[in-house]
Amino acid sequence: MSRAFTLFTACAVVTALACAQRERAATDQPIAITATDTGYIAPDTLHEGLNHIVFENRGSSIHECMFIRLPDGMNPHDYIDAVKGGYDFPEGAIDCSGPGLTSPLQRVEIWVPLEAGRYLLACWFKGHLEEVEPRTIVVHGAPRVAVTPPQEDATLKLIDFRFELTGKIKLGPQTIRVETVGPSMHEVDCYRLEGGRTVEELRTWYTNHQDGPLHATAMGGVLDSHDLSRVVWLRRDFTVGHYVMWCSMPMIQSGNEADAGAGADVEHWQSGMILEFAVDM
Repeated sequence: MSRAFTLFTACAVVTALACAQRERAATDQPIAITATDTGYIAPDTLHEGLNHIVFENRGSSIHECMFIRLPDGMNPHDYIDAVKGGYDFPEGAIDCSGPGLTSPLQRVEIWVPLEAGRYLLACWFKGHLEEVEPRTIVVHGAPRVAVTPPQEDATLKLIDFRFELTGKIKLGPQTIRVETVGPSMHEVDCYRLEGGRTVEELRTWYTNHQDGPLHATAMGGVLDSHDLSRVVWLRRDFTVGHYVMWCSMPMIQSGNEADAGAGADVEHWQSGMILEFAVDM
């Protein structure tokens, strides 16, 4: 084999490796969305298909970030006015998931597929949706390099009315594939209980409409989607501790909740949709 051919082959290999590294870097480049007490810091656009998002809470309260696709003719204030009028699911607007409840100074990664359209970013915790200036983004176009989902360490299925976890959530960075089996819409919020606290104390916090001290850290989660086939991946670092998965979706998922009677206040966790697990050394 000639030295020239050897040199050519080596250069080709180096070039191929460099291209692969650039492609991986482009694929793995996440999009930052930050929650504050006055709204969101976010890009004006996202691309169609799978989006890799890093969500960080820099506020003083728990926040989340739901992607709500608005129908033609509905602006953000129309949506918020409908919510104020008692509609948890304003007609024509589509919930498209997003990162769930996240405590201050916490961050979580998600991979979420989004369709083309105009979206409202919404935090449903403690009426935040109605208190801040609405933030919208547009989803359109294909990414320069297709985003591929990460390899999951565990799969979490959301079923009426339980969580089904396949695989073990271990110490360190873990990726969880979240699937909604239904037939109802579901969501999952993940909490780490602090200082020997119990799930019963978390239950009391929810019973008290999330008032009072929360003796847990909201670790981020995956919010509901009208499209039950939407698969979302969640990744975050898990430390040693006692954790709880929680679904607080309302039993009634359409219509005017204000006119639905007492049943409008019933949530899935009250039907047993809670999962405790431990992360060990």
